[in-house]
Amino acid sequence: MRGRPSARTIGWIAALLVAAGAFTFGAVDEGPPKTNADRVRALAEDFACPVCAGQSVAESDVPVAREIRRQMAVWVDEGRSDAYIRDQLVAAYDVDIDYNPSGSGVTSLVWILPVLAAGGIAAVVVMMLRSGRSEQAQPAAGSQRRWRNAAVWTVAIVVVAGGAGLLVARSSGSRSAGGSVSGEIRVTSRELIFEAQQRLGTGDMDGAIAAYDEALELQPSSAEALTYRGWLTSRQGDLDTAAEYLDDAIAVDPAYPDARLFRAIVALEQGDGSAAAQELAAFDSLDPPPYAEELLAQSQVRERVAAARDADALAAVDALAALDERPAFSETDMDVPEALAAAEALAGRGDLLEAVQLLDWVLESRPGDPDVLAGRGWLLVRSGDPELLALGVEYLDAVLAADPSNPAGLVYRAFARWQQADIAGARADLEAFDRLDHRPPDLDRLVEDQGLRAAVSS
Repeated sequence: MRGRPSARTIGWIAALLVAAGAFTFGAVDEGPPKTNADRVRALAEDFACPVCAGQSVAESDVPVAREIRRQMAVWVDEGRSDAYIRDQLVAAYDVDIDYNPSGSGVTSLVWILPVLAAGGIAAVVVMMLRSGRSEQAQPAAGSQRRWRNAAVWTVAIVVVAGGAGLLVARSSGSRSAGGSVSGEIRVTSRELIFEAQQRLGTGDMDGAIAAYDEALELQPSSAEALTYRGWLTSRQGDLDTAAEYLDDAIAVDPAYPDARLFRAIVALEQGDGSAAAQELAAFDSLDPPPYAEELLAQSQVRERVAAARDADALAAVDALAALDERPAFSETDMDVPEALAAAEALAGRGDLLEAVQLLDWVLESRPGDPDVLAGRGWLLVRSGDPELLALGVEYLDAVLAADPSNPAGLVYRAFARWQQADIAGARADLEAFDRLDHRPPDLDRLVEDQGLRAAVSS
């Protein structure tokens, strides 16, 4: 009759089962996020929206939740740990933001438990080997003890190794900026962006979008990928989603000119001329590269922004004119740049007197404002009347007497002196303008477009 399996046989089987169990847990457990974008999404689910009722940061689309997700993306791409991100958010928004307060010392178990499991397996093997050598010499009473010992060891190691395999699986899936336990990334986000550009060059917009999406999976805070993903989305007609991508890109890198340019275009297409003007001003302040300037010219963004700005300003002025009694400038929502834009628009359509009267109305609330005084002087300089030209120069002289480095005063007076045949004076004002640390781009363009520099240098 066949006897029961020996304790050694059972021990070997148990050891093999334990090892297989540990590897199985590590292979089949879903584990944590495999890409940076997945990790950002998982983290966002662990934190409460600070201003929402019952929503996580992942679920909410209010500005503060979007800003937290943007910052999470930056931290994840920098290789910051979950604990670091948790500490930063708790410090900024209080402990109530954290759905899952972290414990201490738990992370170390991820590495300790596999070691213990390996040691346990080795102990079982050694015990079984010894048991096999002495089995014949042992009395029958010791057989039951061996069976009990083997059972206890087997259960203990299964529990330890199983837990170790699970923890290793959950840990090894995460990837930091420096590398990963779970393997190398197939391609980098830079390579995927290059692939997207190539696909776009061949007219494959869907392929380009897919490549940008892959790049954002690896690096959610890539300003370039966010920008061009947003731009392509806008070309598909989804302006709201495009604006979100571009806003994220600007939040990540406010000095990326492409994002500012595309955001201005999207704002124009959304009918928001004011936002477009702000983005264009930010673009101009960044010393954009030639290719961006070429795209700007091709899209006629400046002309469209100017037209939208003038239309908004004229609408505001017309609304005020329709009132029985116009309030003081300081009592309206209009600001000085809007008033100057409205005056320019009025002058552009031939209503010079109305434009001057508009700025006089502003000066009643803001006497001595250099921008308004310079704007009024500029209107008079362009009138074509010698007496009004001389009066305009007086206004500009007053501006520059108060502030010799006022950019508008210098440029406008240079034009006035040129018209008065004072070439030396015009050249001196233009040279003073060129020495300024910051020259407003619109004034630079005015000088070039009107040929003033070439006129006074000849």
